[in-house]
Amino acid sequence: MIRSFFKAKARFPIFSVSDLEIMRTAMRNNERDGITGYLLRDNNTYLNVVEGPTAAVEAMLRRVAKDSRAFDFQIFSLMPTQERQYPAWCMGYHEHAESQVKACPINTFLATPAAQSVGPVLEAMQMLGLRQISNDRRVTQRTASS
Repeated sequence: MIRSFFKAKARFPIFSVSDLEIMRTAMRNNERDGITGYLLRDNNTYLNVVEGPTAAVEAMLRRVAKDSRAFDFQIFSLMPTQERQYPAWCMGYHEHAESQVKACPINTFLATPAAQSVGPVLEAMQMLGLRQISNDRRVTQRTASS
């Protein structure tokens, strides 16, 4: 199993139909291929962490690199892993606003990706994912008790 961290520039504005299509496609294909991951979108960039069987992740990376909805595709890491960081999602999603947290490693990485280590960004994305799972559970519990 491998994990990859990559980015691409978005051709369309945030909240566009294009983002919805990307998520639908990712969820369908990733579930089929045994891939899990997390997609972060800011105003003009996608940051994505995916993990799964090596052949499936490599094939997905080739598809993303050719996708006309994004450009400037760059892989920052591709490494073997023993366990998944995002086992709950075939593709989690977060809309990231720079103004939310100025000192966030994600903002630093988005500003100067070549000069930054990917470790703090991956940790920040994992924390966002864990926070989202926790929020989802609270909503589900409230709905069930209503």
